[in-house]
Amino acid sequence: MVLKTGEPTGAAGEMPTVALGDLVGRADLGLSVLVGPIEGRRVRWVHVSELRDPGRYLVGNELLFTAGVDFPSTAQEIDVYVRRLAEAGAAALGFGVTPVHDTVPPLLISACERHGLPLLLVSIDVTFLRIGQEVSLMLAEVEREGVRKLSTAQAALTTAAASEGPTAVVRRLARLLKGWAVLFDPLGRRVASGGDAPSDDELRLADRVRAPKGPLAATAHHGSRQLVAHALRGAGSGPRSVLVAGDSFQAADRAVLSVGVALLSLLIASNRSSPELTAGLLGLAVDGVDSASLLEKVLDAPTGTQWRVVRARRLHKSATAFDTPLLAPADAGGILVVLPEDRPFEPKGWLVGASGPVPLGELRSAAVRAERLLAEAVVECRSRIDDSTVDSLVSSVDARSFAVRSLSPVVEAGLRDTLHAWLAHHGGWDAAADALGVHRNTVRHRVTRIGELLGRDLADPDTRAELWLALRWLPD
Repeated sequence: MVLKTGEPTGAAGEMPTVALGDLVGRADLGLSVLVGPIEGRRVRWVHVSELRDPGRYLVGNELLFTAGVDFPSTAQEIDVYVRRLAEAGAAALGFGVTPVHDTVPPLLISACERHGLPLLLVSIDVTFLRIGQEVSLMLAEVEREGVRKLSTAQAALTTAAASEGPTAVVRRLARLLKGWAVLFDPLGRRVASGGDAPSDDELRLADRVRAPKGPLAATAHHGSRQLVAHALRGAGSGPRSVLVAGDSFQAADRAVLSVGVALLSLLIASNRSSPELTAGLLGLAVDGVDSASLLEKVLDAPTGTQWRVVRARRLHKSATAFDTPLLAPADAGGILVVLPEDRPFEPKGWLVGASGPVPLGELRSAAVRAERLLAEAVVECRSRIDDSTVDSLVSSVDARSFAVRSLSPVVEAGLRDTLHAWLAHHGGWDAAADALGVHRNTVRHRVTRIGELLGRDLADPDTRAELWLALRWLPD
């Protein structure tokens, strides 16, 4: 069993890949294997190069194509060429015959076989560009499928966590990853499992992450299967661990595993009302994981309760903390808080950006709004609250910029007050004239001039609405 400790391979956020075998299996792509194993090889990009040493420019998992232009000729040169590709982690080398070569050089075939690099013959009827385009389409579909898989898995895992706890999460995780999963207690005893029973040799990986000074995660390969172990350092007598196995762990699989590990870490907290659990669930919710049902169960709040998301930074050390268990550190500094709609909050000593009230299922979008409002609050040195008005939806900087761009000709002509009075009285000439202390014909003349300066039809209701907002946002 080959063991690797640290961050497991296939972490979420990496580029999607397609199986080399799937490309070779498509008759329309015209690829045939000359030598080398293709099982387990994955392609994340197609690259064409006629350099004599392209290996130094690769990052791994490329399907490299060449037509053999200025290709190395001696056995030693070709061996170095292939060895460097293998060391760079190339998925395979595709060789296209004609117009430079009539056949694949025998020295290249033997070198690829020696270094274990798959060598593919490209049909003369298929261009490198065509293969590259098809691979791009396949990669895009893999990425879309990964998003769909993650969304479905998140819902399934959080439902399992809310209804039955760790045992259900472990079983669901095994099914989602098409393998098996085992949860151990601090003493190394199995407390939950799903899927086929693992061997004793496979289970040893969990001991590595459960050790007092062990890594947080470790990976290993046992035959054709990949193993991943994670330490769950929650409340209790010591760290626990979860061990899972699957045929391969791609980006979507790793993201699914991360959600499962996060939920298990929360569920092994000492009790369901612990600060660790509520803060952790809050972090999952604002990161887009559908944990609303689990949060509702933990909070025991009345059905239909609305919640306000607050991003806050303390202005001085004596600032009073928010009275709520739903509080977590924010990535950009400060804290993230969730409060019931009807709970008054007085952020004395804090600079905050607060969303409007939303149900638990919409915490993600509310957190995004709160983060934007906090950024504006920092610039303006005053708290910003989403009060469900148009003003709270638009950045104050953007609002002022819009107002200046829209009304500068009117301001320069000294007609700002006339426009304000006319719009405030819904276009009424007499009422606007009385407010300004001028004759109604003067108002008509000025409004006509405003329309000319702006090049806008002031009879249009959309134009009037825009100008009214611009007047509100225009600095004095």
